[in-house]
Amino acid sequence: MTAKKHTQDKNNYIVEKYHDIIAEELNVKKVGVLDSSIVVKKVYKPLGNKLSAKFGKDTGRVIQLGKEGNTKELPDGSLIIFDSKKNEWTLDKEDYDVQYEGLSGDGMAADTGIIIKYDLHITPELAQEGVAREFSRFLNQMRKDAWFSVEKKADCFYFTKDPILQSAVTNWEDFLIQEALLHTITEHKNPQGDHIDTFSTDEGSIVFALKSH
Repeated sequence: MTAKKHTQDKNNYIVEKYHDIIAEELNVKKVGVLDSSIVVKKVYKPLGNKLSAKFGKDTGRVIQLGKEGNTKELPDGSLIIFDSKKNEWTLDKEDYDVQYEGLSGDGMAADTGIIIKYDLHITPELAQEGVAREFSRFLNQMRKDAWFSVEKKADCFYFTKDPILQSAVTNWEDFLIQEALLHTITEHKNPQGDHIDTFSTDEGSIVFALKSH
């Protein structure tokens, strides 16, 4: 087995085993392993203003060798820079910056040896889920404003003329009932209850009313 194949298998195992944890922490829907054709180079940039006192006349040479890739990073974060004559200079973590060449697009990032690429395309399904989550936060704030206890469920009445907001309620009804501690969600032309408030977006609005159950 080649080193590249071993690394790919290891990455696949980690992503498969910890998929749900990674997805939850990053707030994404799906996690996968990057295409092996994507090549990113880690480049060390010695900071001249921090090295002159340490290396004196060798500072310029140290910086140039660092740019050329004559580097070896140690486990403690320090960096060895060397030349063809086996001369070595040791840099502390504060003496250099790290950059990554080969990252393209706003959805690419790298740090601590890990390369991440986000798919920033928002599908209609994701957009609707986002709206539903905003509803959940809004309804929970309404509960707080109405001084509802955690144990007390509420009936929710709503009205909107906006089809997108309507679909978000309809398709995510079970989610809203669970997350906002509701008993029912019912459409009503004139929502009434213990607390009434309006959720607004640039496209439309929806009136919610909560009534203690």
